[in-house]
Amino acid sequence: MLRLILRTITAAEGIAAAAAYTVVAALLILEVVGREFFAITFLGSEQLAVYGAIISGFLGLTLATSENAHLRPAFFDFVTRSHEARICRGGDLLSSLFFFGAAIVAAEFVSVSRGSADKAPILYFVLWPLQLVIPYTFASAGVKHLIFTLQPELKRDTSEVMH
Repeated sequence: MLRLILRTITAAEGIAAAAAYTVVAALLILEVVGREFFAITFLGSEQLAVYGAIISGFLGLTLATSENAHLRPAFFDFVTRSHEARICRGGDLLSSLFFFGAAIVAAEFVSVSRGSADKAPILYFVLWPLQLVIPYTFASAGVKHLIFTLQPELKRDTSEVMH
């Protein structure tokens, strides 16, 4: 069951990240073509591209969590090798707690932004709907680390990947 949850969440996040990045690319291509061939620019296209890149970047955090692909120092691994399974499980538990805490802080940030009606410069739309990706990302990473704590065999083994 947890494997299905992990796969479903990861697939949806991958599709959303790819879609956001596709929008970024399309907006930037449109801007360059408009400027170079027709001497026109599209108001706000660069700002929208930045927001799309931010969304893709945040979703990339959860995708890296799914693949166990975060960068980490490995120079002390020889010291902890005999306790590696317990240390990894404890690390996943601490990571899940950290990400759940970050999700709570991020949700408060979005709430304050919504309450003060923060708006994007130039385009003047409210920002809080775009900011929802922040608490979502942290909560998703927390859920994934919790799944890895409960079922470590679901975590991708990266021991053969070159560091």
